[in-house]
Amino acid sequence: MGFKIRKLRDVRGMKPGELAKALWVSQGRVDQMELGIDPPNKEMIIRLTDVLEAGDELTELYPLLRNESFKDYARPFLAKQATAKTIREYSPIIPGLLQTKGYATAIMRLGEPDSVSGVEADVERRLERQEVLEGPDAPWLWVTLSQSALDAVIGSKGIMREQLEHLLKMIEKPNIHVQIVPHGAPCIPGSISLLDQRNGERSAYTEGFGTGRFMQDAQDFERHQKIYDQLHAEALGLRQSEEIIREALRKHT
Repeated sequence: MGFKIRKLRDVRGMKPGELAKALWVSQGRVDQMELGIDPPNKEMIIRLTDVLEAGDELTELYPLLRNESFKDYARPFLAKQATAKTIREYSPIIPGLLQTKGYATAIMRLGEPDSVSGVEADVERRLERQEVLEGPDAPWLWVTLSQSALDAVIGSKGIMREQLEHLLKMIEKPNIHVQIVPHGAPCIPGSISLLDQRNGERSAYTEGFGTGRFMQDAQDFERHQKIYDQLHAEALGLRQSEEIIREALRKHT
């Protein structure tokens, strides 16, 4: 990304200071982007594209840039998730694609209490990934969610109210479904994601605290599909699940 920015600037005969002025940033910020010290976010890439008349040269790199900031084990999964036709997921917490900014921030701070700036950047990238749920090619998302995710106070009651209100809004979309696994039902200590691509390719991803595993082997996928199916079989129906979410929302009020 930094090399591209520098090359586009050189082609247009602009000095770093001139580009900085056109972007309304300091020259130091331009240096950081060109050297790869602090890559541009989505908004800055849009501004760079306009100023440098870059066409798709910068925007096509952005999905790769976003994944670069995630742990090694998550990168291949995130790349496949962005192009999936169907996403099925079991989770003990609200999954990333359905999280609000407040909830995502609170969750990430639990895992990285000493990295405030790093958490803010990770939250921004997580929210940007949610754009995959919009548009004509949006995937079919089916979430099997532990009821404990609704009852736990993550951050504050205010954050939970906002999160549950957002969840209720999201399940109004025709491509998003959430079913609740009630208290007392069998569960696992982590999440499972099953991805189906438009070309028929299938993959699975599991994640726990500080660890994850991405699998494309057919036997691995089938084994994790059986685990997911057992968890999904314990879930309540869509209407009953919606009422459970509304009941949890009232408890956080």
